[in-house]
Amino acid sequence: MKFLVILLMALFLSAAGCKSGERVSKEVRQAEKAELQMQKEADKEYQKQVREHYKIQSKQSKQLMKEMKRQGRSTNRSKKRSFWDRLFNNDCK
Repeated sequence: MKFLVILLMALFLSAAGCKSGERVSKEVRQAEKAELQMQKEADKEYQKQVREHYKIQSKQSKQLMKEMKRQGRSTNRSKKRSFWDRLFNNDCK
């Protein structure tokens, strides 16, 4: 039992992120926060434009878009790294 607890603790400690001990100044944090806010607003605007584009398409085009989205998901699923690889080969990519 003790061995299992020690093993789990070692696993959690070794799974820490790459930037765990880094200190960042207040100005840098504020700049990152402002950049993140701008990125969110840009993403929101992009999604709005995508919805508008989808609304003006014909029924046949909408069906084709849905089919291509499904095919893309299945292709991306096959290219995803395995659980084992993501768990034990964490090189912060």
